[in-house]
Amino acid sequence: MSKEHTILSCVTVNRLSIFDEPVPADALQHEFARYLPFLLWVFDQLSDSNPCTITFTSSCGWMIRPLREMLGNQIFERRIALLPHESQISSIVVTSDTDPRHEFTSSATVIRFSEQHAHDDDFHLDSHVLIRMPTPSGTDRAALAWLADPAYAAERRILRRRAATTAALWQSQQAQARLLQQRQDDARRIRTLVTLQRDMAYQRDAALAQYDRTQAAYEAAVAERDAALSERHAQSATVPPRRALPLRAVRYLGRRLRPRHPPVVAAPVTAQLPSSERHILFIAGEPDTPGVAYRCDRLAEAARAAGYATRVMPCATIGGDDVAWADIMVLWRVEFSGHVDILLRLGREKGATLVFDADDIVFIPHLARIDVIDGIRSIGATEERIERCFADMRRTMLRCDLGFATTRELGDAMRVNLPLTHEVPNIFNDAAHAKSRLAHRRRIDDGLVRIGYATGSRTHQRDFAAVAPVLADLLRTYPHVRLVLFREAGNRRPVLLMEEFPALETIADRIEWRDMVALADLPDEFARFDISIAPLETGNVFCEAKSEIKFFEPALAGAACIASPTGPFRRVIRPGITGFLADTPEEWAAALRNLIENPGKRRRMAQDAYHDVLWHFGPQAQTQRLRTIFDGLGATDADAARSAETLLSRQAMPRAPLPVVPESDALFERDLLGGADVTVVVTSYNYSTYILDALDSVRAQTLSPLDLIVVDDGSTDDSVTLVEDWMTRHAERFNRLILRRTRQNAGLGGARNVGMAATETPFVMQLDADNRLLPDACARLRDAMADGQTAYAYPVLRAFNTEGIVMGKATPDDPDNATRPDLLGNLPFEPLALIGGNHVDAMAMVAKWAWAAVGGYYVARDAMGWEDYDLWCGLAERGLTGRHVPEVLAEYRHHDASMTNGITERAAHKARVVSLVTERHPWIRLVAAEARQRQ
Repeated sequence: MSKEHTILSCVTVNRLSIFDEPVPADALQHEFARYLPFLLWVFDQLSDSNPCTITFTSSCGWMIRPLREMLGNQIFERRIALLPHESQISSIVVTSDTDPRHEFTSSATVIRFSEQHAHDDDFHLDSHVLIRMPTPSGTDRAALAWLADPAYAAERRILRRRAATTAALWQSQQAQARLLQQRQDDARRIRTLVTLQRDMAYQRDAALAQYDRTQAAYEAAVAERDAALSERHAQSATVPPRRALPLRAVRYLGRRLRPRHPPVVAAPVTAQLPSSERHILFIAGEPDTPGVAYRCDRLAEAARAAGYATRVMPCATIGGDDVAWADIMVLWRVEFSGHVDILLRLGREKGATLVFDADDIVFIPHLARIDVIDGIRSIGATEERIERCFADMRRTMLRCDLGFATTRELGDAMRVNLPLTHEVPNIFNDAAHAKSRLAHRRRIDDGLVRIGYATGSRTHQRDFAAVAPVLADLLRTYPHVRLVLFREAGNRRPVLLMEEFPALETIADRIEWRDMVALADLPDEFARFDISIAPLETGNVFCEAKSEIKFFEPALAGAACIASPTGPFRRVIRPGITGFLADTPEEWAAALRNLIENPGKRRRMAQDAYHDVLWHFGPQAQTQRLRTIFDGLGATDADAARSAETLLSRQAMPRAPLPVVPESDALFERDLLGGADVTVVVTSYNYSTYILDALDSVRAQTLSPLDLIVVDDGSTDDSVTLVEDWMTRHAERFNRLILRRTRQNAGLGGARNVGMAATETPFVMQLDADNRLLPDACARLRDAMADGQTAYAYPVLRAFNTEGIVMGKATPDDPDNATRPDLLGNLPFEPLALIGGNHVDAMAMVAKWAWAAVGGYYVARDAMGWEDYDLWCGLAERGLTGRHVPEVLAEYRHHDASMTNGITERAAHKARVVSLVTERHPWIRLVAAEARQRQ
């Protein structure tokens, strides 16, 4: 466009081009009639000496024909131009601040533009200005005359350039908005179509189910009739020919016997079937998130271990056959919809129990506010969308029978609407446990101290903000400290929005960035941490209900933890022992400095935390919980009462103490970093005469691979030298071979705990240095514990001495006993038999989680001797199972120097032992509390 051209446009032109609104024909006529006098007056004011072209956009082409007819072709061709792009037009009226004569006094909206802005690059037009131009008055004529004045051409050029830039930007934004709206409309149409298709499928399934019921009733009637006919024919001594099944019945049976999901064999069930035959369907409302592993997959594994058949399925894929299969339906984070409504109705009709499961407060819509849930802002969501999601989950919850909550706070919120709500925490599984411990063993100390923050989403900005300045100060203070943060693997974009933490900019070189990994690989990342932090916004109702995942997962991998004092963390962390609680910046700084400066404290805290989480957050405890809960959902009130009794008794049981693990040093250590199921722990104190015999019996085990740990409890003889030499010669036999010596004599319980703490296998075989194993001992006992739920397994022991096998003694009740070997541990497993005394020898295989569940072996040098009996009693109190293997798999040595004869069965010492054990377990009623020597 030439410099002399002045762009004018009436409001109608821009309103149509900006908003792209359809204008009815009568409205067009009204607009044209309104502005035609103004346009004609403008043409009248212009002359050939002051050329000016009035330019219209293509969207106002409806004005062209009437103007052509009124002005004539010659004037029209000289004065009118039609632009193909709206971006070149702007409804702007300019007045001069320096010349009052040109002041625009009409009711139009005006942008004032003075001459001083002619060369001002900072001058911007905010947007198109909507101007309503009335019929021109005298003052308006003067203003319009000035508008065509060549003296103000520079101002008009700047104005045109700014207007064009603004219009182009606005047009781009509008195009993007239209594209986004189109995509949303397409997605909405697709969802509607999918919902319709699903509804049709469910209606079809319901029709098929009704047909199946009708067909079954028909078959039952036919069978009843055939039975009556058979009885009638039998009475008349005639046998009728066997009736062939109808074709429809054959098809029906074929359809019922062909499983929709091959791994699961569907079978008819009733509400009164035993737990081993009942079916649980876990329904994932968010199947593509890590939460499905915690709340569906791992719960299903625990339920299977409890004897239930399980399926885990995304909500969208569930059909009528799946609902018909289920006796219990657990719905995790399922938003209500037409599809879900049909599932719930079918479940109700079938008689299934409906369970709503949540791991966050996602069922209270009014909490969907940015001031409560900061993640709404940081992930780019809206409060309206999250509120709608929460409302839909609430609708699902209100249609269920009971609830599962991960924490006490979450359960309290859920009980407002679901009075029957159980606390079912998040847990780890055996695979995550094994991988965490292997990663811990593989870790190489490079002298750096790493503080890790493992967040998997951009929902913790406000949580991390409280600790970010503290971390920055510490990283500047300690050159060997690193902060480990995570980023997206593809685009390497940080998970945290780092621009919100300017304090970290100055120490960017101290930050180690790690790519986000799948949940299965997360243990490798935790194992790199020395310190794991879990900051949360205390006092925030949403954060207070968060689970303990960020405590127990780092603990499995050997990292010490510092967490905010929310309710769940306060209950699970023993302050200063298994972790630190920190709320204020000062508390965070003090806790971090403590662990940075004390590596021994870090290692001890990580070890204690690991032992503390093994039971409560492990799969065995979850199996016990789910078995009790689901068994209480039986057909009778007595089932519910028994379940309630058990659950309330467990809640009232005091928390078990941590295992006491005395300080010790490694004298020999070799680790092939392989995997073994069993570790043999040999405890020794001045048993140089017998210990090599015990070690040779371990080497002769048929089970392979095998770990061996020897704990010397401060021996004063040459036991350590003998063991080190033996290990050097036979190291290739074992996957992991360790010799540890306590720094001071700790007693039998302390030595056993040292060995248990050093193990990295699920099962541990206890062996005293004066006894020995038979070759199949480890293999047979391991097989007896293969279900993963057995706390310990014990074999039959036979006694021996220097002369060989020790025979029994004849008694009046059993005169033939002298002809049989003297056996120990030959009674079957019966927990209540422990009331009268111990019948399970210490030479048993113990699950490490079971050892941790009761706080390990007690440590009391002045009352040692019954550590194993105390352990069995603790396991019985918690309802944990032992298993008897009725085979002779080990041998017990009779000799005068044994601890039993030399210490335990001394009168004064025995009295202290009895007093300690009966105080710990008041239900014991010993039948032989007095001391007696074992011959």
